[in-house]
Order: sequence, then structure tokens, then C-alpha cells
Amino acid sequence: MIRFLKNFFKGIAPSLIRRLKVYGGIAALILYSIRSYFEDKKGRSRINKVIIMQVYFTGNLALKIISLVALALGAITVLQLFTQLSKFGALEYVGKILNIVIVRELGPILTAFIVISRSGTAIAAEIGTMMVNDEVNALEMLGINTLKFVAFPRIAGMVIAMVLLTIYFSAIGLIGGFLVGNIYADITFDMFSTYVMNSITVVDMLTSIIKSAVFGVFISTIAIYYGFQAFESTQIPQVTTKAVVSSIFALFAVDVFITLVTYL
Repeated sequence: MIRFLKNFFKGIAPSLIRRLKVYGGIAALILYSIRSYFEDKKGRSRINKVIIMQVYFTGNLALKIISLVALALGAITVLQLFTQLSKFGALEYVGKILNIVIVRELGPILTAFIVISRSGTAIAAEIGTMMVNDEVNALEMLGINTLKFVAFPRIAGMVIAMVLLTIYFSAIGLIGGFLVGNIYADITFDMFSTYVMNSITVVDMLTSIIKSAVFGVFISTIAIYYGFQAFESTQIPQVTTKAVVSSIFALFAVDVFITLVTYL
């Protein structure tokens, strides 16, 4: 038994050490990039322009698919809830379920998935290309802090865009659900307001915003971290894939943690 345990821990030790190094690198990237921005005001206006560009790339260019997914989710959820629960006289649960489905859970998560597929992969590939072309080394040789000018703008832009997109997703999901329900199921605004809008609390909205902000931090940081690990052109697809997989894992881990802390 002792030999088995020794062999077991000996087998998982290298993997565990590698995983801890990755987590430590991601945490350091978050802390040092934020600190470098606020400690030194030099070049802040240029950084702010990059942040705005990142918000535009992550947010504005994702509005079409966000709108489509939110509208479909809201419409399907509202129609199914009102149709099924009305049979049992349990319409008072419509708002609570819709709140959980769209505002608290699927809104932030689906938005994060869309952002990972579009912007997370783009950031990892962009940073990886910069590493392969020695652009990062060139910046450092010129005395430019890459954490401040490369990492932080992408993290900040991603966080801002994620929060705005999540709010937009929830609004479109609820409004779109009402419009579709009104057309196909004769759901009046009074019914929708009574059973849905009154069930959404400030805590639910704040939790959704906090989730989206934290998701934005991890999605962007993980993409940047793995982008910095590319040293050859053939590694760019590999680091991009690793960034996506790690972001999805972090996404669910953070979602479970925030939900447990907030509602249990």
C-alpha cells in the first residue's frame, strides 16, 4: 500500500508542479500588469487608446452573435416556462427560474464562451505572433514595459467589454423573451412584469456583473499567458488551444465558486 501511494504521488507530482507554475504565472501576470499601470503614469493616454480598441474589438464586434443567442434563449425560455407552468398554476415561479437561467447563470457563461471563441483565441494568437517575431523582446530592449503596454490594456478592455456584453445579453434575453411571448403566447406586459421583473434583485444583477468581470480577467490573462509561451510559429495553434481549454476550465471553476459564496 505504501509503495502504491509513493508511486501514485510520484506520478502526479510533475503534473501538479506544472499546473501550480501555470496558476502562479497567471496570478503574477494579473497582479504585476495592474500594478505597473497604476504605479507609472507615463504613456497612460496611449494605453487607454489600446483599451478602447480592445473594448471595441471584444464588445462591438460580438454584438450580432450575442443578440442572436440572447434573443433565442430568452424566447425559448419564456415560452416554455409560461406554457408549462401555466398548466400547473405555478406562474409565480417563472420569474425565479428565468432569473436563474438568464441573469445569474447562462447570461454570463454564454457571453464568456462567445468572448473566448472570438477574442480569447485572437489575443493568444496575437501575443504568440509577437513572441515569434521578437516584437516583445524588441519592446523590452527599448525599455518599454510589456506588462503595462501589452498585457494590461487587453485585460482591462476585456473586463469592460465582458461587463457591458453581459448586461446587454440579459437585457436582450428578457426583452426579446417578452416580445416573442407577447406575439405567440399573448403574454401581457403586466404578466411579464409581475412574474419576471419583480423577481430580479440587486444581488442577482451585482452577481452577474461580478461574474462577468472576473471571467474577463481570467479569459484575457490566460490568453496572454499562453501567448507568451510561443517561441516558434508551430506553437501558436498549440498555445491558442491551451488558452481556450484553460479558460473554459477556469470559467466553470470561478462560476461555481462565486455562486456558492453568493447564494449558499
